[in-house]
Amino acid sequence: MKRLLMFISISLVLFSCVEIEPVSPIPEITFKSLTQGIDTSMNQVVGILKFDFIDGDADIGIYPGELVTDSPGWDKRYYNVFLVPYRKSDTIYYPIEIDSTRMPPPYYTIMYNEKLDRVGQNKTIKGTINILIVDLPLYDTIKYDFYIRDRAGNYSNTETTTDMGTRIPENVTF
Repeated sequence: MKRLLMFISISLVLFSCVEIEPVSPIPEITFKSLTQGIDTSMNQVVGILKFDFIDGDADIGIYPGELVTDSPGWDKRYYNVFLVPYRKSDTIYYPIEIDSTRMPPPYYTIMYNEKLDRVGQNKTIKGTINILIVDLPLYDTIKYDFYIRDRAGNYSNTETTTDMGTRIPENVTF
């Protein structure tokens, strides 16, 4: 009986000392999907971008007090998801230049969420983010490179989406 108790005690000590696997404080993203949707309220085609993320220090999201709604132009400090659009011609992709005086650049904001706060040693957060892309450039086929930035200013890796059409399908009427 003594040996059994000693074995259980040693086992508990060994298993309670499992190391936490360190995750980089630099966010990492993984593309999941880019699908076409129809926004009937605005009579336009929209894109729905889904991607997974993991961040080792849980500093994803902009605090509401950091947003400046009346700032002139498109200051990148107020955004943390950045898309770079490309149009396809034959089999070659060309970057699409966005005139930000006429059309908003494809920047988006992930807001801070207190549910993502972490205390203790393991601050790693991960999940899936869905972005509704409006004001799509109208080409037959587009794709995006995209990346995110955390509050510490760390940029994630860059991922590339699959192709997506931006024309309104013939069977859709508004």
